[in-house]
This record gives sequence, C-alpha cells and structure tokens, in this order.
Amino acid sequence: MIQRLILLQICLVFAWTSVMAQTSFTSAGGANYLGLARAGVAMQGMESIYLNQAGMVDVENYGIDLSIERRYNLEELTQLSVSAIKSFKIGTIGLVASSFGFSEYNEQKFGLAYARRLSSRISIGGQFDMLRYNIEEIGSKNLFSFEAGMQLKISRVLSMGVHIFSPGKAKLVEGEVISTRFRTGLRYAPSEKVFLLADLEKGIDKPLEFKIGIGYSPIKMLRVMAGANPVTSSYYFGALINLQDRFRITAASGINQVLGNTPGLSIQYQN
Repeated sequence: MIQRLILLQICLVFAWTSVMAQTSFTSAGGANYLGLARAGVAMQGMESIYLNQAGMVDVENYGIDLSIERRYNLEELTQLSVSAIKSFKIGTIGLVASSFGFSEYNEQKFGLAYARRLSSRISIGGQFDMLRYNIEEIGSKNLFSFEAGMQLKISRVLSMGVHIFSPGKAKLVEGEVISTRFRTGLRYAPSEKVFLLADLEKGIDKPLEFKIGIGYSPIKMLRVMAGANPVTSSYYFGALINLQDRFRITAASGINQVLGNTPGLSIQYQN
C-alpha cells in the first residue's frame, strides 16, 4: 500500500511536469517510434496515426496496430495502444485508443482521425480526441481536444511534416492545463535501405526538444533503428521484422541513465 501511494505521488508530480510533456496523449504507439527517439512527424504509413495523421494516406487498404510500452520498466507505467486505419475514396479514416497508468492514476485517449491527399506532394490530417484522466485524489475528468498535421514531399528523397496537438489549452484542474505542443520534422531517404529523421518539438511551457533517428535495412525483411534526444539525455534502439510485406513486429527500448530503460513492442498488420 505504501509503495502504491509513493508511486501515485510520483505520477502526480510527473503529470504536472515531465510526463505532461511526454503524456500518453502525445507519445502513444509503443515501439513504432521508440527506436527512433520518438521522431517521425514526416513518416508515412500505419504508425502515422500516433504522431501525424497526415501520413495515413500512404495506407493503401487497411491496417491494424497493437502496441505496448513499459515506461522505465515499471508495470504500473505500462501503456497500451491500439489503432485501425481504412482507406476510402473520400480519404483515410482511423481509430485509436490508448491507456496509461494504474488504478490510482491513469490516462485514456480515444481518437477519430481523417487524412486526405491534396496533391501528389501535399497531404493533411486531423483527429478529434476524447481525453480521460482518472486521479484517485482528484477524481475523473473527460476533456475534448483536437490535433492536426500536414506533410509535404519536397523532393524524391526529402519530406517535411508539421503537427499540432491540443491547440488552445484544455483545462484539467484549476491552474493546470494540457498545453499545446508543436512538432516539425524532416525525413531524408537517399535510398530504399536508409532514412534519417530530425524533429523539433515544443510545448508552450516546455523547453525545445531535438530528436534524431536513423533506420537502416540490411535486408528487405529487417530494419534496425537508433535515435537520441539530447535534451532528456535519452538514447534509443530497436529492430523491425517485416514478414511478407503484411506483418510487422517491432521491438525497441529507450535508455535514460537516471530513470532507467523503457521497452516497447508493436505488432502490425497491413493489407
């Protein structure tokens, strides 16, 4: 019981400080981005529903993703995410749900996303969110918010993405809000085997973060990844196995010398 109370206090402190900067509302998706230091605003495909919905337009038919992440290797700080995407003539529609925390403190997110290609170079996307907090000492609260993004293909090898989460401040409790977060990033892919990611992320009341990631595919069915976030002194690595271009299994881990390791796993199917 004492251990639970201590953990609750830690979570409450995180809620108003660092975890609000890395809340489950803005970092769901398990290993999809974990091995790349959570960079990927300019990435396309199934995992885009977690970071920049504009990239969903690259899902040709439909896809399903199931992800899990255990922050700092604590069972109580486990995050589960599930998403589904389907492409239609009118655009691409996605559903996402995530849950983070334990009985005394947890966060839940339910989102409805939409993306559309405006031209061969430009795509846009957005998502309506219901955010739910359950805090033992405060109670439960539901908030509604919105996020939106755009991607631009600058050249054959270079793409750019921008994204905003929670424009306007959603009030959590008196004096505390879910702050707006801006992301922008580049993806440079000189060949089919390698790509580089560089993201900038800024919360209204948080320091600017720089994230860099690299992915390399020595063979078609395997991708290895590495990344770093110098601001938080965190380093990341991971591997993705691609089976018959439909099943993807990704395992990744983040390393922080102060807080410990954060393992993640994602299983994905696309058709």
